[in-house]
Amino acid sequence: MPKLKPEELETRRTEIIDAARACFLRTGFHKTTTDEICREANITPGGLYHYFGSKEELIAAVIERSAETGVQRMKDLIADSLNAESAFRQVRSVFFQSMQDSEIDAATRLELEIWVEGLKNPNLFEKSQRAWVMRTQWLEALVEKGLAEGVYRGNNVEPRAMASLLIAIWLGLRMGRLMGGEFDINGAMRSFVLMMGGQIQSTIEPPALSEMPVPS
Repeated sequence: MPKLKPEELETRRTEIIDAARACFLRTGFHKTTTDEICREANITPGGLYHYFGSKEELIAAVIERSAETGVQRMKDLIADSLNAESAFRQVRSVFFQSMQDSEIDAATRLELEIWVEGLKNPNLFEKSQRAWVMRTQWLEALVEKGLAEGVYRGNNVEPRAMASLLIAIWLGLRMGRLMGGEFDINGAMRSFVLMMGGQIQSTIEPPALSEMPVPS
């Protein structure tokens, strides 16, 4: 293999990761062969193993890059926003757009496959967990910014809890879209916006926080 500069090595490594992700999205990482990845990345098997010692290493790299790319995209949006309110509007717009993305179902299937594999593979579980921690921490920082600027009202808003809820809703909507059937993805998103804006309220008295079970 020709001697490459460090920045060229990093660029080539990123190209291989992107090629592997494209293959995983098409057929899942279990069914994807090393030969398919090599063809997609236009590299020889020997060249591939120069960058990644195993297919598992490549899967872990795909997980990390997906999280880093997503978080960086959000950070860029925030940097371009005038305040927390406009930042939330930007994020909401991206959220809705992602739900209409033709790749979203394939990405959800891939993540499910990775989660299931992570139950048997501690290394993949740790990588996947870290990727979601990155997303949650970013959302937590955004909620804190919203609190400081008065986007949220009330003294009982917990940034980490709110970030965790938003992540859970996002994942739940993606799962519902994937399941199809009677799941109304567009209606669910409209209801979510109305609920977040306080336009949907219940007359049922919520339980006191002190009465809610706390997971051990």
